[in-house]
Amino acid sequence: MKASMIPHLSRGQRIALGGAALLAMGAAGGAGAVQLTRPSVEMAPTVPTAIAKLPATSGIVTVRGRVAGVYGTRFLVEDASGRTLVDAGRGAGTLTKGAPVLVQGRFDDGQLRARFLADQGGVREVGAPPPPPPAPGAGAPPPPDAGAPPPPAPGAGAPPPPPPGAGAPPPPPPGAGAPPPPPVPGAGASPPPPPGAGAPPPPVNGQVPLAPVAPRA
Repeated sequence: MKASMIPHLSRGQRIALGGAALLAMGAAGGAGAVQLTRPSVEMAPTVPTAIAKLPATSGIVTVRGRVAGVYGTRFLVEDASGRTLVDAGRGAGTLTKGAPVLVQGRFDDGQLRARFLADQGGVREVGAPPPPPPAPGAGAPPPPDAGAPPPPAPGAGAPPPPPPGAGAPPPPPPGAGAPPPPPVPGAGASPPPPPGAGAPPPPVNGQVPLAPVAPRA
């Protein structure tokens, strides 16, 4: 009887049921993975922190008090323990002096940087204004060869051509290399003897000089 109460499933129905089970398991695993990859959300405490104890805190705190003054994007909040400066960014313009306020944020560098404000107008998110949208083309890679120096002009950097005739030997001076002129006629010959040179002296008083006699051996 028990076997007859189990419905008979065809092969196609069994395949469909198996696929549905796999899809369910995959969806559950994906949801778990997404949950693990998300950043953890730090919850603000519900019990307010006294302003005098803010310098000793390190996380998100809640402060309850009254507005003691508004200064542009910042305002002073005070409670029974003291007062502190709150940086509310774009949300400080709607506050009025003396109004009750509840601030949630992080105390840093001597001031409370607000993330949420709760006053008579309700709860709103505050803080620094969103950054402006990027300019068109911002973040795009520079075009190819951007910042490269321009190509040199044709012939730039080449040595200048030599002047005409540079490197050729200088021309010889006029007459250089020509044969010397012929010598002057008679140049280099001994001068002629004076007249009568080498002739015997004339006789003295009509006497002919005797020839010298060689000595006997």
